[in-house]
Amino acid sequence: MKYRVILATGLILCSLPGLVLSQRSCRTPNHLEGLCLEYLECPFVQSLKKKFSNNIPEDITSGLKNTQCTGSSNLICCPIQKTGAQSANSNINQYDLWGLRFLQSVKNCGNKITTRLSGGQKARPGEFPWMALLKYEKYPNGMLLCGGSLISKWHILTAAHCIENRSDVGKTMHCLPPYEDYGVQKVTLHPKYDHGMIHHDIAIIELDREVRVDKHIFPICLPVNEESQFVTYDQSFYITGWGQTDTTDAPTTLQKVVVTRKYLFECQKFFKESEVNDNHICAEGSDIKHSCKGDSGGPIFYVHKFADPDTYRYVQYGVTSTGGDLCGKTKKQMEIFTSVISMLPWITQNVL
Repeated sequence: MKYRVILATGLILCSLPGLVLSQRSCRTPNHLEGLCLEYLECPFVQSLKKKFSNNIPEDITSGLKNTQCTGSSNLICCPIQKTGAQSANSNINQYDLWGLRFLQSVKNCGNKITTRLSGGQKARPGEFPWMALLKYEKYPNGMLLCGGSLISKWHILTAAHCIENRSDVGKTMHCLPPYEDYGVQKVTLHPKYDHGMIHHDIAIIELDREVRVDKHIFPICLPVNEESQFVTYDQSFYITGWGQTDTTDAPTTLQKVVVTRKYLFECQKFFKESEVNDNHICAEGSDIKHSCKGDSGGPIFYVHKFADPDTYRYVQYGVTSTGGDLCGKTKKQMEIFTSVISMLPWITQNVL
């Protein structure tokens, strides 16, 4: 399916070389198989240079150069790249060290301290500069069905159910100015996602080139450090999106609203036919303020300590999954979000 991704006031549309197995084997810092190779001969380094050119995040380069093989000061322990079959069978609950370092290297994420939403309010222009909008060219006039969030200069995080067909991935999409126009390099759905189900409803869109970060376009933080991973059960979150409101079918201005986290058993009672578990966040809006159709794939987030006790940033904790069928019609509507903390190991495995 062809689609576009509109990011804030800009537009995002959103096999490595084989290893010679004769080299000495080793173990990487996260205990994975590797080979002792010179830095520039390492296929993993070559893939990073292809993606980032000469701007490979310093946290990654310094980490790689510090993985020297015993007795060989000029050789590093080069991670063995997995084939598609190996990746499918890998432990999706295990953090990828280099992917985690990459996410931790995202500079000035969520630094905006100052959700399509029934009963919601209009967001100020540029208030949430990580917001993305998927536009599907399959439908008349390019219907806008889902949102997403910019989590790095190369990646959009969204819901798996928003990616209905991947046959057009890699084709370049176009749009009218003044939006910036990017191509989609790759789309990765969670391997355990089953279409139409609520489990593992998450996907990553990789862009074909680096996003030009500006004051109105930059990433949101993910909970990639200890300070940002503590969330209380009564925490309030922002939801933002362009979905249907209680007064209009398709607002042209980004909407925002606040929802409050609830215990999982409350969503289990509300969604009796769905198996709600620890991979979800359960939340409820007040009055008629909650998410609706069109908000899917967008982030839920709030201001939290990040990196150190004195730093506060907007951090994304969930991806909007389901709950908008009663949009604007009931004061009590539970909603289900895919938990970013639960999915973080898989995310680290799929950003490099």
